[in-house]
Amino acid sequence: MKHLITYIQQHLSLRLGLTILLIVGCVFGVSLSILFYQSRYQVSQVAVSHAEEALDETVAHISTIMERTEAATAKMERMAQKHLQPDSLLAYSRRVLEEHPDILGFTYAMKPDYFPQYGRYFSAYSLRRGDSIKTIAECLDYTMQAWYKNPWEQQRASWMEPYIDDFPGFLTSTEYNYSYVKPMYDADGHPVGTICADLQLKWLSQAVTTVRAYPNSSAIMLGHDGRYIVHPDTAKLVTQSIFSDPDPQAREEVIPLGRAMLAGQRGMWQMMVDGHPAHVFFRPLERTGWSIAIVCPDSDVFSGYDRLLYIVWGIIALSLLLLLVFCYQIIHRAIVPLNQLAASVQRIADGHFEETLPMSNRLDTVGQLQNSFVLMQQSLHSHVSELQRITAELESQNQELQRASQLVREADQRKNAFMQDMAHEIRTPLNIINGFTQVLSISLNELPEEEITDITERMRSNAKTISQMIHQWHEIRNSTKTEQ
Repeated sequence: MKHLITYIQQHLSLRLGLTILLIVGCVFGVSLSILFYQSRYQVSQVAVSHAEEALDETVAHISTIMERTEAATAKMERMAQKHLQPDSLLAYSRRVLEEHPDILGFTYAMKPDYFPQYGRYFSAYSLRRGDSIKTIAECLDYTMQAWYKNPWEQQRASWMEPYIDDFPGFLTSTEYNYSYVKPMYDADGHPVGTICADLQLKWLSQAVTTVRAYPNSSAIMLGHDGRYIVHPDTAKLVTQSIFSDPDPQAREEVIPLGRAMLAGQRGMWQMMVDGHPAHVFFRPLERTGWSIAIVCPDSDVFSGYDRLLYIVWGIIALSLLLLLVFCYQIIHRAIVPLNQLAASVQRIADGHFEETLPMSNRLDTVGQLQNSFVLMQQSLHSHVSELQRITAELESQNQELQRASQLVREADQRKNAFMQDMAHEIRTPLNIINGFTQVLSISLNELPEEEITDITERMRSNAKTISQMIHQWHEIRNSTKTEQ
């Protein structure tokens, strides 16, 4: 990591490329975050609309089945009013099943003693068993059964909660049914019994589950007490309610949903279902008082959005990488002259003033900088060369001056030696002349002529010697001046 940081710090083009990439990445990130947030909101709205359409389609499908059942029941009631006879009722109950494959069973249960020839109780009952229909007249006491007494207690037709028909008769069903029941009147409007149309609960579940908003969506339907009428787990049908979930965390979210559904509300909740986030859309079945809900996992709701998100982020990552390479190449090409200038400056700093660079044809700032540096380097090289020439000349003159100074010192030494010798040489003839002068001044009249002549001759010889020494001194002096 340290080597990477050092490498980046040493390469201006890479640093500039990363800086541009960071700025562009930040701008892209903020822009795309806003875009994706809005897109997710729009996807959520579309998902809500799609799920509500599916829910409406499911409700419409269920309502169609119930409407057909209600219409068939009303039709059979009108037909029975015209022919209120046991054989006719048996035929009509069978005819309902033949004309309406959605109906499992159909019953005309007459009030007690209506057909005395059959005993106190009479019901015309037809039940679908596979591909066949069984029809029978039952004479057992059914007056305490909910499907018989509820219509009279409520004084209206209604849909009953699912149940298993365990009434001890010849024809019974071992599966859960839900029934449409209504009071039956004769042509004069007198009560004569109860009509009951049975539908199999699994058919209702199939009708609900065939309409799917998304591949993994599921549906539930609650009865008046919260029990499951439709549920993906068939083991929970009727035996369990939405309030009996053992998971405490799930209860915190599911119980408020169940209360809202039982209150006849409609809407959409976001909650955790089996540990995964999901959208739950619910609404009541106005005809029955039940409530239906569609559970749509977020993985399905946002599957297209998530795929698009992955694709877009992949494209963005690739684009940023290409942008980095592109910026690096452009910046690297743009700062090549700067790198050359840096290398040249380093060589000049090391003393290589003759380093040269070609003039640039670029008109931008980098080209101007390179040309200015070339001119500066040429001027510097010229000044350095001139300084080197002057320094060489001064060095030569200094050496000549040193040699002249040496000659002067040697001349002075010779002069001093000569003067010392001259002084010594002159002192002897001068002493002789001085001695003879004293002799002559004292005893001139006493000395013979020959001796005087000898003395004067010696004095003349010594004077000549002194004159020669002085002449020699002048010659040496003149030669020393000439050398200087």
